[in-house]
Amino acid sequence: MSDFLLLLGVALCALSLVAAIVSVLMTRAPRGAAILLVAGILSLALAAWVEPGSVGFDRIPQAMDRVLP
Repeated sequence: MSDFLLLLGVALCALSLVAAIVSVLMTRAPRGAAILLVAGILSLALAAWVEPGSVGFDRIPQAMDRVLP
């Protein structure tokens, strides 16, 4: 469960960066990017709460190996 939450949080945070860049280039307020970033941070926080020590840059490749076949 924490592996899935870790990957979900990383993906949402990465998507928020792309959404923020697109919003700024279109001269719009990056509201969607902010929502994605908050959702990603909450997902990472939940992963850390479910399994302490499961969140970190070194854990991402291991989580991908366990979640994605």
